[in-house]
Amino acid sequence: MASRREREKEERRNYILLNAQALFAEKGYLHTSMAEIAEASEFAVGSLYSFFSSKEEILSTIFEYHIERVISEVEQVHENPDMGSREKIEAMLEILVRIYVDHQDFYRIYVAEARGVEWGVRTEVGEYIYNGTVRYLDILSRCFKQAIEDGLVDSSLDPAFLALLLRSFIHSTVSHLIYSTRDATVEDLLPIVKKVLFDGILTKVTDDLDRAEDR
Repeated sequence: MASRREREKEERRNYILLNAQALFAEKGYLHTSMAEIAEASEFAVGSLYSFFSSKEEILSTIFEYHIERVISEVEQVHENPDMGSREKIEAMLEILVRIYVDHQDFYRIYVAEARGVEWGVRTEVGEYIYNGTVRYLDILSRCFKQAIEDGLVDSSLDPAFLALLLRSFIHSTVSHLIYSTRDATVEDLLPIVKKVLFDGILTKVTDDLDRAEDR
C-alpha cells in the first residue's frame, strides 16, 4: 500500500496533468509554457520540474494515460467470455464515443497532434497515437471477425476495413459536434451510431419500394 506521502505526490502530479491538459486544449501546446502550467497548478516553476522534466514529458504522460486506459477497457471487453460479438462491438463503440465526448480537452489536443498542425516533427506523442490506434483497430477487427463467424455480419466484408470505417465515422462525427455549437453527449450520439451500424439508415418502406421498382 502506498504511503500517505506517495499518495499526496500522486495527487499533485495528477493535478498538474489536469491543468496542463486544459491549457494545451485552450491555447495549444506550443503556446503554453511551463510557467503557465505551474501557475495554474499553484506551484513554483522549480517545484513543477520535480514532477516533470519538461513540457514534452507532460504531454506524453497525458497521451499515455488516456490511450492505455482505452486499450485496457477494449481488451477487457474482447476477452469477456460472457459477451456475444454484437455486445462486444457495442461496448467498444461506447468506450470510444465516451473518451471523445467526456474528455473534450484531451480530444482537442489529440486532434491537433493527429493533424500535425502544431508539430513539424513526429514526437513520442505521435508514436502513442499511431500505436494506440493500431492496437484499438486490431481488437475491433477481431470482434468483427467473430461477428462474421457468428453470422451477424456479411461474410463478404473485410473485418479490418469495417473496424477502420467505424472508427473513422465516430472520429469525424464527434469532431464536427465538438467544434460546432451543438452539444455532443454520449446518450445522444451512441444510439445513432448503433442504429447506423446494425440497422442501416433506410426504412423498411424504402426497401419495399426498391424491390417493387426492380420487378
